[in-house]
This record gives sequence, structure tokens and C-alpha cells, in this order.
Amino acid sequence: MTSLSPQLTQQQRHYLERIATYTAVIVTTFVVLIPLIWGFLSTIRPSEELFSWPPVIVPSEVSFENYHILFEQTNFALYFRNSLIVALTTIILTLLIAIPAAYAVSRYEFHGRRYIANLSVLIYMFPLILLGIPLFIIFQNIGLTNSLFGLALAHTAFALPFALLLLRVFFLDITPEIEESARLAGASRVTIVTKIILPLSLPGIVATSIFAFFLSWNEYFFALIILNDSALYTLPLGIANLIDMATTNWGMILGGVMIMILPPVLFVFLVYKHLIKGFGVSTV
Repeated sequence: MTSLSPQLTQQQRHYLERIATYTAVIVTTFVVLIPLIWGFLSTIRPSEELFSWPPVIVPSEVSFENYHILFEQTNFALYFRNSLIVALTTIILTLLIAIPAAYAVSRYEFHGRRYIANLSVLIYMFPLILLGIPLFIIFQNIGLTNSLFGLALAHTAFALPFALLLLRVFFLDITPEIEESARLAGASRVTIVTKIILPLSLPGIVATSIFAFFLSWNEYFFALIILNDSALYTLPLGIANLIDMATTNWGMILGGVMIMILPPVLFVFLVYKHLIKGFGVSTV
């Protein structure tokens, strides 16, 4: 009996740890999902129930009229298209610049190479308004204001420091011996990067793409100072433009927010495994 006691104690401890873990996961999931569920229910309930007290949990009547109004009476579809164009352009520009830059920092010897990636992320310590005004002046002088490409360029500039830091970690994790073997076999530098480095760094590339997409999709301040034409508004700016304190249809606004959430969520689900691996390696 005595010999079994430590084993039983260890099993009980493991059982309690699993209970605590699952409880924490359930509580966290509940806290995260409740606002989303409540927001969706608010889009399909009658407007008089939005601010009723006590709150009405289950809508007395289900209607998708708010979504119909959103697409038929506003420019929401146009805002969605603009956001998609800017976000995808930001991803492409970020990868085109960050991949060769990170490869150079991780492979070539030059003064300060160990610090350049780490120091570049210091840009995130500065408030956006401090960066926004000089950026606006520069963009105005070169004719990039009121342009979706100009906005994507601003988002790219803000995404690059983290992208450089993240991809550098992945490139450093690939042993130089692999490249040496390929070089001895007659492979060029471009072939080595495209056929060896990039496939091995796919989780990092995916994580970088996710970061650039999220930054661009949700960004409001740069869009506010760069875009003047309402036909070029992205979703954050467009939804804010729909708010009129006198006649605001909050059910419709929440409907726009619910739709705005969908692309990032779908993006994460599609590349979930690569995303976890990517950010996991970046913390090592």
C-alpha cells in the first residue's frame, strides 16, 4: 500500500493540473467569445432591445435587415474591397522587402548586423501621431496622399521592423552547411534562397504575413491622415464614417464590425499550424 501512495499522489496531481488547465481554457474562451456572441445577437435583434434594461439575451425577433441596409444603403462593400486591396498589397510589399533584408542581416558580415534588427523595432515605442505628421508631409510632397498604394506603403513601413526581426530568427535557424552543399552543387544564390531558404522558413513567412495583414486591416490613424476621398476609405475609417450620433443604426454598425472580423479569423484558421510554429520559434 505504501509503495502505491506516491504513484497515486502523482496521478492526482496530474489530474488536478489538467482540470486547472481545462478550466482556464474554458474561462478564457468564454470571456473572449461572449462579446462576439453578444455583438452578433445585437445585429439580428430589434433596435429597441439594444439598450433595454434588463438586457434581453435572446432576441424576441430575428431579422437580418441590418445586413441588408449595410450593403444596400452604404458603401460598406467598397470599404471592404479597399481594405482587402491595401492589406494584400501590404503583405506583398512587406515580404518583398523583409525577406532579402532579413537574409542579408542573417548571412552577411557587416558592422552592427547583430543590432540592426533589434534596434529597428524601437519604432513601435513612438506614438503614431509623432510618425504620422512627418509621413503625411513626405507623402504629400511625392504625391502619395489620397492613394490606396500610399496607405499600403505606410503600413509596410510600420510592419517592416517586426517582419525583419521575425524572419531573421528563422534564417539564423537554418544551418549555413545546407547552403554550402547547394552552392557546391552549382546552385546560385537566388536558387538557394527560393528553393531552400524560403520553403524552410515558411512558418516565419506565414507569421509575418499574418502580422502585416492584421496591422493593415485594423489600422485607422494612417488611413485618416492619408485618405481624403470617401471612395478610398478602408473599413476602420468607413465604419467610423457611418456613425452619426443623431441617427446611428447601431445594429448596422455592429453588423459591419462582425463582417470586418471574419477575414482575420478565417486567415488565422487557414494557417494556424504555421502561425503557431512561426511565433513559437520567434520567441526562442
